[in-house]
Amino acid sequence: MEIQQLTVKKQQPLIFKFCITDEDFRYYTRFSSKKVFTVFWESVYPSASRLVYWSKAQRTAEDTPSPQRKLPLIDEFFMFLCRVAAGLQEKTLSSIFEVSLSTVSRTILTWTSYLYQVLGSLPLWMTREQVQATMPDEFKRYCPQVRVIIDCTEIRCETASSLTLQSETFSNYKNHTTFKGLICIASCGIIAFVSKLYTGIEITRKSQMLQLLQPVDGVMADKGFQIEKILSEVGATLIIPPLKKSTQLSMEDTQRTQAVARLRILVERAIRRVKEYHTWDGLVPLSMVGSVNQLWVICCLMSNYQGPLDLNGDKTV
Repeated sequence: MEIQQLTVKKQQPLIFKFCITDEDFRYYTRFSSKKVFTVFWESVYPSASRLVYWSKAQRTAEDTPSPQRKLPLIDEFFMFLCRVAAGLQEKTLSSIFEVSLSTVSRTILTWTSYLYQVLGSLPLWMTREQVQATMPDEFKRYCPQVRVIIDCTEIRCETASSLTLQSETFSNYKNHTTFKGLICIASCGIIAFVSKLYTGIEITRKSQMLQLLQPVDGVMADKGFQIEKILSEVGATLIIPPLKKSTQLSMEDTQRTQAVARLRILVERAIRRVKEYHTWDGLVPLSMVGSVNQLWVICCLMSNYQGPLDLNGDKTV
């Protein structure tokens, strides 16, 4: 089914004026091509066409109908992507789409809530059989028991006036207040778990990722992850580069260290993809606290549509 057939025929959607080539789609939407965008759009259109807009959802004692749609549905989605993926400001979007600022705000909030529900309902965690079936040869050679590769990342946010919240969110690594999140990827490079954003530490335990692990599962991480004890509670093991026991690593430990470093880089690339959604370019305002978790999950899960990562470089396979 052509995506043009799923839109309002009387009004040519702006997306087809801005996005002509695959490069255009990558710039404005972060989807890898028009084909991938089309597949995603056709999968969400049936439910998206029944959206209840944010402003109506807030009314509890009124029977006022939801505001009439001012844009083709596909352009509402395009507006959301222009804001989140391309980083265009709401004032700019108001001019481009020729709608009011309130319409822009309402549309983005509505699609944020909708996509969070839709993408969050997808089964991400891969079974052992799926992990083994998609595991690259290098993993099979050095770390055949690995279930996921994990890493934390930080998103800079505005500094709160509360001293308590300041101390909870302050990051020595970033020398700024941040929200912290945990990402787990399968060995094939697909994001398989996303935590909520947290202000403090002990994210691995708080994230409930441990509940998904099974005995003998291997969790690959950086040396900074001191989670061996909590992994042992569920029978899982920690895979990190070997620690130096003498002035020089053995040949075996050297090879293992190099292998783990090569394999771990996949999760760093996955996080970089998420950070390339330009909504994260500046400080997250405290006014976004109510929706930042939803946007974080959306960006993580939509980055999967760019395709699995390749061990040999930042390209899809």
